[in-house]
Amino acid sequence: MSTNDKQYLLERLTETHAALKNLLDGADLELEVYADTGWRIRDLLGHIATWDWEMVTTLQAFQAGNEYIIPGIEVDESDYNANDIAKQQTLSTEQILANWKKARVDLLAAIEAIPTDLFPGDFVFPWGDERGTIVQLLDYFIEHDEEHHAEFVPVLKK
Repeated sequence: MSTNDKQYLLERLTETHAALKNLLDGADLELEVYADTGWRIRDLLGHIATWDWEMVTTLQAFQAGNEYIIPGIEVDESDYNANDIAKQQTLSTEQILANWKKARVDLLAAIEAIPTDLFPGDFVFPWGDERGTIVQLLDYFIEHDEEHHAEFVPVLKK
């Protein structure tokens, strides 16, 4: 892992967050994205924030020489996401937006705090059944942002 890789991750996570922000600027966040669950844009922004904070916890544990697995996620990641969305639904849209913004700031700070020489290290991912590097883990979440962005586009065009 080089300083360039670290900078790449910071830039890409900033870019994907900004792209979502630009897409959603002025949008109705109550619009439904998934008809089968009723999940709305706002619910998924809360979901993104939750995963950003799970990455913060994971990276901080790694930096401290520990490993972190989300409690109870070993059973089913879908259940974890559904439970998380249910919690998000109790929050105001303003709180979800504030959390979404803060979570990304916290994630970027957690990445920035990790010395470059630790980046090549191998660690368990927070869902517990996969291992890899910081770059691999954060690439998943760059793709995660991009997937949700792609899901929002057709909803906003209706």
